[in-house]
Amino acid sequence: MKYIPSRDITGVCEGECKNLVRLNEEVRQTELDSYPYSGGSSPSVPWANTRNEQPGFYGGHV
Repeated sequence: MKYIPSRDITGVCEGECKNLVRLNEEVRQTELDSYPYSGGSSPSVPWANTRNEQPGFYGGHV
């Protein structure tokens, strides 16, 4: 911690300053956008209309 870059103190960047976090977020979002996605509807299931049954009513793990 002896040396703190001046850009961290003043916000002024000298030389090469990249926002690597933002750059990688944009790359990842571009990659995700390349996959096909259907925002259509999904089939309705009758047991999802109410929540009166206790967890595990239809079996499986709780």
